[in-house]
Amino acid sequence: MHESPRRGRWCAPAALSTLVLAALLATGTQASDTKWWILDSPSDYARSESHGIVVRADGSLEPGPRAVSTPLDSLTVVWSAVVLKDGSVALAGDQGLILRWSPGGGARPWARLAAGQVLCMAADGDGVVAGTGPDGLVYRVSARGDTTLLARTGERYVWGLVRADGAAWYAATGSKGRLLRIEGGKVRIVADTDESNLVSIVADGHGGAFVGGDSKGRVYHAYADASLRTVFDASEDEIRALAFGPDGALYAAALSTPATTEEDKDGEPKPVETAPASGRATIYRIVPDSSAMAWWVSPQPLVFALAGMGESAGERRGLIAATGNRAAVYLVERAGGASQWLASPAGQVTALASGADGRLYAATSNPASLWQLGPDRAPRGELLSLALDARRIARFGQIQWRGEAAGGRVSLSTRSGNSDEPDSTWGPWAPVSGTGQGGAIRSLPARYLQWRVLFEGGSPRIESVETAWREQNQAPRLEDVLVSPQGDAFREGELLPHLDAITQNLPGGQRVEYSAPTATTPGQLRDLPMWARGLRTVQWRATDPNGDPLRFQIEVRPEPGGPWTMLARDLEQANHTWDTGALPDGRYRLRLTASDAGGNAVGEELRAEALSQPFTVDNTPPRVTALEARGEAGALLVTGLADDAASALQRIEVSLDDGAWRAVTPDGGCTDQLAHSFRVRLNDVTAGEHTVSVRVVDLSGNPAVRAVRAAVPARATSATPVR
Repeated sequence: MHESPRRGRWCAPAALSTLVLAALLATGTQASDTKWWILDSPSDYARSESHGIVVRADGSLEPGPRAVSTPLDSLTVVWSAVVLKDGSVALAGDQGLILRWSPGGGARPWARLAAGQVLCMAADGDGVVAGTGPDGLVYRVSARGDTTLLARTGERYVWGLVRADGAAWYAATGSKGRLLRIEGGKVRIVADTDESNLVSIVADGHGGAFVGGDSKGRVYHAYADASLRTVFDASEDEIRALAFGPDGALYAAALSTPATTEEDKDGEPKPVETAPASGRATIYRIVPDSSAMAWWVSPQPLVFALAGMGESAGERRGLIAATGNRAAVYLVERAGGASQWLASPAGQVTALASGADGRLYAATSNPASLWQLGPDRAPRGELLSLALDARRIARFGQIQWRGEAAGGRVSLSTRSGNSDEPDSTWGPWAPVSGTGQGGAIRSLPARYLQWRVLFEGGSPRIESVETAWREQNQAPRLEDVLVSPQGDAFREGELLPHLDAITQNLPGGQRVEYSAPTATTPGQLRDLPMWARGLRTVQWRATDPNGDPLRFQIEVRPEPGGPWTMLARDLEQANHTWDTGALPDGRYRLRLTASDAGGNAVGEELRAEALSQPFTVDNTPPRVTALEARGEAGALLVTGLADDAASALQRIEVSLDDGAWRAVTPDGGCTDQLAHSFRVRLNDVTAGEHTVSVRVVDLSGNPAVRAVRAAVPARATSATPVR
């Protein structure tokens, strides 16, 4: 995905099923901006569906080989496909079933073997030789479908079969990683490797074979004289497929997938329906005893089969690769360059076979079907794009294609919906009408958009398809409007008290920096310093569905009702501290308004409002209305009265001679009323004059102090009689 400085260009990533664009907007873009969804590279089409249209290595679209599909309802998995002598195709899969497809008769059951899976086949005259699992049996199937058991390998799986010499066969097996030679009903071990399974094999043309393993990632050459040599050791774990290309080189499809346990390797084989997210498939070009190099990296995580291909439907010679878990067929024409011939909605293309007439057969699994590709060019082709995910409801503008019709007809249509996979809730396909190469999109506003292109006749070529879209503006959201206790402060963006310094310029020009004590409840407040009295902080959470920048304004009114008065406007941060000193004591409420005008066109801006809970403004300190201290022998008895007009008293404290403040429990046991009387006895007081101070603090942190003087008499002494 990349951005064009010209107009905010976005291209689709290969690894995603839908385009996630809004989360990756370039700095400075706004939700109101028109965005462009541009598809013009091979990776953009890696999640598409297509037949009859080729995606070239440069990302252009052109007519491709004719593509015809036949469902294989009796199979779920197709492990092997072989073109027979009469031009029909044998298809082996699960349930021990082998089908035979012909142009006139379709796909019909041909043979059923006593096995769970028919994993491989090789042509043998007018029939085939087939390997199975999990019993490791090898059968011959005649042209009429009669079956003969050729060998019991003693292994669990027979993954591949190729002709050795004469009537002998090589069998690649598992789960001990052995290459066997089968001849005259006898089985001989040719090679015992360190692999768990030998899963791929191809004859070398000189009585030997190349084989690939699934745990060490090695390609071995078993010579006709039974000697064995490692010709390539890939960094990947598995060599899934081997084939000779038209250039005579050996090609190996190597897979790198998450670690697989031995138990998994020994279990019933089945192509997974969801590929590992971290999977990677690389095709290597190997010239034995000379060179090996990475030739092509698949945009899909798995490559299941390879086949050499001569010229067909005007296509150049090359290597055919079948992929999953997005079923596709690629013609690898050169190092790093491949054309996508087919993109099927099935899970995987698991088998390939080439016909003598230049026709290519591709068998899919999950669900199973047989595709015929070529040899002639398709008179009509179709490509269905992946879906654009605008992340929110979007409006769609123009869709244009760049290229040339070249005597053919190019038509575009679109559909939209709000579910991540197109279903019955999506709108119908709407043709794009216009005088040029595209026109206005008529699909309804929605989160997702998909387009379809049709080629008919001629030699059209599309270099890119460009779609304009724009988010529908949605109102901001406000929540958790919280007015802190007087003098308390909060972290920006969090509803948690803190001790960090806060700096603010007050309306009168005074600049203050303060740190309020951590307090989770009003009962934990102590008296406030003079400069902090009257300061209140409001905190809120604000989000915008479109990611627009927000500005806020705050208004206040007395409760239970009254006119709103502006406190602050054009705020950027989600908190604000103000001085309540200008407000009379009483109950108040705040109204917070958020606007997304800064990110939208004129007239399209939206607002949101939220109210705070009522809160009390109390800037008047309490009073100590009465205070008396009476001296006693060694003690002082202190009594008094205190009250507050607006909020409950929160704390009463006493100090002797300017000493430490100590809490006093009022009459009744709790400081929870507007007025309290109190009585406390101070013991162990020395005789003489003393100063007694009483401090009361209300819930808003306002303090009041009053002091009195009192004398403590000396203790009486008893006389000792003289004898």
